[in-house]
Amino acid sequence: MRDVKERTRKSDEQGASIVIFALLVPLLFAALALALDFGKLAYERQDLSNALDSAALAGAGSLPNDPAAAQAAAVAYAKSNDPQANPTITFRCLVASSGTAKTVVSGQVPNVCDPGTTAGAKCDEKVCSIPCTPGGGHTCNTIIVTAAKDVPFAFAPVIGVNTGNTGSLASTACKGSCGAQIPNPMDIVMVADRTGSMSDADRNAMVAGIKSTLQTMTKEQQYVALGAIGRSKTSPGTCVTSPSTSRTDGPWLPVPFSNNYTNTPAAPGGVPPLNSSSTLVSGLNCLSSSSTGTYLAAPLKSAARYVLGKSSNNLSSLPARSTPAKKAIILETDGEPNEENVTGGSTDLNTASELGSTNGTTACNNLKAVATNAKNEGLLIITVAFGDANSARCNGSSSDLVRTVLASAASPKAPGVPSTASNDCSTAALRATENADGDFFFCAATGAEMGPIFASAVNAISTSSRLIRLPE
Repeated sequence: MRDVKERTRKSDEQGASIVIFALLVPLLFAALALALDFGKLAYERQDLSNALDSAALAGAGSLPNDPAAAQAAAVAYAKSNDPQANPTITFRCLVASSGTAKTVVSGQVPNVCDPGTTAGAKCDEKVCSIPCTPGGGHTCNTIIVTAAKDVPFAFAPVIGVNTGNTGSLASTACKGSCGAQIPNPMDIVMVADRTGSMSDADRNAMVAGIKSTLQTMTKEQQYVALGAIGRSKTSPGTCVTSPSTSRTDGPWLPVPFSNNYTNTPAAPGGVPPLNSSSTLVSGLNCLSSSSTGTYLAAPLKSAARYVLGKSSNNLSSLPARSTPAKKAIILETDGEPNEENVTGGSTDLNTASELGSTNGTTACNNLKAVATNAKNEGLLIITVAFGDANSARCNGSSSDLVRTVLASAASPKAPGVPSTASNDCSTAALRATENADGDFFFCAATGAEMGPIFASAVNAISTSSRLIRLPE
């Protein structure tokens, strides 16, 4: 009797196990179906994320000057990498933060980008993100590409789950300095006109602009030398930029490359104070008017030879940087050429011969030839037409406009797309248009306008785009 009961009990247990197993089979298949489809969902989410990264970088390449092209490129790249993507595009202006105070650093707007207002800015201790709608003179340096998509499931429909969703994903990329201090290594020679046609007020405002530009830079990465039109004294005394009384004697570049032009900021991320002991800063502080004429080709040739190492420079005495430095010259001038003839002058950068011509057309052609030679050796040339340089001609009413020559001397906007002087910069609106067209020719009417232009010029040298995380 006992054996019968035992067999009955075992039979009942086996029957119950079969029933339980039968009940669990659908759940096991459902779990397997969900696992397989959730794996597919994770793959599709990563694939979409990669597509958005590529799209953001592609779009940032057209910022800040062509937001329509930026949007078109971002959408096209997103869809080419993920045909199911349907991205939305928004823009931001990314500028430097004051540090622990978490406010927008003065001068970053509109120099780096211009959203029209700083309202709605979100800052951490390094950068601030400001909502930005391009158009109407507003410029944005950052693009956000956002998308989500439904993913059809292959197995889960058997349990009534047909699709999953990646959730909203976003990638952000910016172009240029990206709000922080300019990050990439550079060797920059700034050549500023200080001839008598510039008023003391304009010259002082220009100097202030250059100094404020230095405070947006990273001294350990960007080495800066200073040149002036006209020449400085060979034996300058207490002021390294003391003007020479000779048109043919004295250096065009009195201040060598500097990596000590700022001191440590009071708080992390704050604006670094200028170092008054720096030769560069002290040379700017005492930059006074020159009574000599306005030369064009000679100072550019001297700057090009210097930055390329064809004439002696001090780069070997400064700390090496992790990657090769981008080499650039910023040349600002305020009028038509007023040079003396120099016998045997050559536009060849491999010769140290001086250069000058009393014929204005020849002087302008010399500038273009020197610039071409410099650009052929990889230098980035940025030119700034100040004041009368926007309306003056090289040599009388039938000759080229100086602004056209300066634009021709500047580096091309893109391969095969030259920099141009598209208007006479006679109004604030025209100057804004000229300075926002994305090329390397700028114009200004007053010294006060020179500060933002120098900052924009330095920012334009840093043309790389990168992905970035915005402050929350």
